[in-house]
Amino acid sequence: MMIVLRNSQNTTNKITSSITPDNANSYSDTTASTIYDVGNGGVSDDPPCSSYTVVNDPLRSIATSGIGGSCDNGPLFNTSIGGRWIRFMGTGGSIIPMISPGINHCGAYLAGWFNGTLPSMIETKISGNICFEGYISTCLFHFSVSVVNCNSFYVYFLPPLSMCNARYCTT
Repeated sequence: MMIVLRNSQNTTNKITSSITPDNANSYSDTTASTIYDVGNGGVSDDPPCSSYTVVNDPLRSIATSGIGGSCDNGPLFNTSIGGRWIRFMGTGGSIIPMISPGINHCGAYLAGWFNGTLPSMIETKISGNICFEGYISTCLFHFSVSVVNCNSFYVYFLPPLSMCNARYCTT
């Protein structure tokens, strides 16, 4: 299995500085997101369970409230095959939520959730919809996606979104 790390353009580092009570500087470095490819990165006809892109992004969590201005319409999702196989990992969560987290969550105004049933059999692919909630509906608009059960994790074939301030959430 080949693992290819993406460039720093897809990795966000935050460095914070603060003054402690004794007036000494305190620094901390936290990684907000990490993205890397396994196999061919989910953009080929390879089996999805062995060729996908890993997204470790704590800010995608349904517990993250507020508008972050994040958009899932950039190079991560724009491929010649109309999307990419994605595996979510880390403290932000490993699956797309099955109920709406509400608006202004997951670092975006429009939060994406999976309206379907996850496959229970290993290496089974199913189709469902990712819905995005707005003020007038819990499924204001939706996109068709595929999900594969890879035994201990799921991968999702996710298309790029056609608008900004919308993103796929995790739990």
